[in-house]
Amino acid sequence: MPRPLRLLIVLCIIPLFTACSLMTPTPRFQPDGTQEQLERLSHLNETVTHFKGTASVVIVEKGSTQRFRIAWAGAPPAQLRMEILASGLPTESLAYDGKRLQLRSHMGSHPPYTKKAVNPSLGPTTGIPLTLLDIHALLSGKFFTGTFKSARRFGDALILQPTRNHRKTIRLDEAGIPTRVTLTKKNKTIYDLSLTRHPMAKGINQFKTIRLTTAQGIETTIRIDRMVVNPPIDSKIFTLGP
Repeated sequence: MPRPLRLLIVLCIIPLFTACSLMTPTPRFQPDGTQEQLERLSHLNETVTHFKGTASVVIVEKGSTQRFRIAWAGAPPAQLRMEILASGLPTESLAYDGKRLQLRSHMGSHPPYTKKAVNPSLGPTTGIPLTLLDIHALLSGKFFTGTFKSARRFGDALILQPTRNHRKTIRLDEAGIPTRVTLTKKNKTIYDLSLTRHPMAKGINQFKTIRLTTAQGIETTIRIDRMVVNPPIDSKIFTLGP
């Protein structure tokens, strides 16, 4: 599989590190309104359960630029179906039913792939440390904070401490919606995530661009041009047939 295509697939299935455990520790909050702000963030787009959308994708790596289109559908809690398109034709299919991740090439670039996984991540392999819950949330106009040990405010930002050596900084706009997320380890940047959004319509948030830059210098930009809220979706699409 070509590396840019592999990176795109990973971006769409992987803002933290591998999901080795979904056990949630009891975090410590500074008495500065941080807990209340995170609570409001957790309710962002809470009326959105099912969703569909389309977007253009640009990946820049070492001076090389690759362009694709993607179409997706999602359902709670983390089901996702995605088609990667080139010249209007599907080249890759991705399906996650909450238990199994499946990939299929329509171009013969790799054999069918199936793996049991909970909130899968391929960050250690590719250097793009996003989980399926992260991208599922972003594509539905939500935001997944992940687990953390402590949290505090600093100006317009929330500072989360996922581990002793990691720090996650979430900058918020005047409506309390994330505009930039930076993950560092021992003060070295692992990734920088920038978000822009459309004006609120009927209380629904829709991100306009999702731009991820990694420490390896790979920049991936998703420009969402269409989002459908709560359409009817057949759950069968979250599994790739034989």
